[in-house]
Amino acid sequence: MFDHLREDTRRLRATKRRGAPWYVIESLLFETGYQAVVLHRLAHWFRSRRIPFFGPAIARFNQFLTGAEISPAARIGPGLQISHGTGIVVGWEVVIGRDCLIMQGVTLGAPDVARLGEMPTLGDRVVLGAGCAVIGKVTIGDDCLVGVHALVTEDLPAGHRALAPRAKTGDSLRISTSGPAPADD
Repeated sequence: MFDHLREDTRRLRATKRRGAPWYVIESLLFETGYQAVVLHRLAHWFRSRRIPFFGPAIARFNQFLTGAEISPAARIGPGLQISHGTGIVVGWEVVIGRDCLIMQGVTLGAPDVARLGEMPTLGDRVVLGAGCAVIGKVTIGDDCLVGVHALVTEDLPAGHRALAPRAKTGDSLRISTSGPAPADD
């Protein structure tokens, strides 16, 4: 646990201007992403040692405090960075590699309740954009990017990108009126 936390803190240092220990203290107090990672490490430690109650209790506190719902059973490699914890869901059997970056609103989980054992596996240095979802028994290779609001349901080879289709200018919602525009009073 402490080796993973050291790597998480090392990655955090790359984005901070203040020196140690101030950036660690500020992050523990004010950054939901770093808080979510630290609390998950603690919850996973209790669960992996089969100590009842504490893992789920810490995970629930994590969800309350940061808005990130990360299962204590999820296996997350060192160097995880979460930009904003709000809205993140990481399921029971999810495996995440080293030095990954997760943005807000990401979902990693099963396709439905009947298939809870079908969870994603992420390689090293994977970047998950805001609002994306990786659903099912999917393997995301090393150095992949899953773009903003992309839905991934099939394996993604190492070094590839999965991007959501872009809306065209003509695809915007148009509100039409029948008849002349109302007169200004």
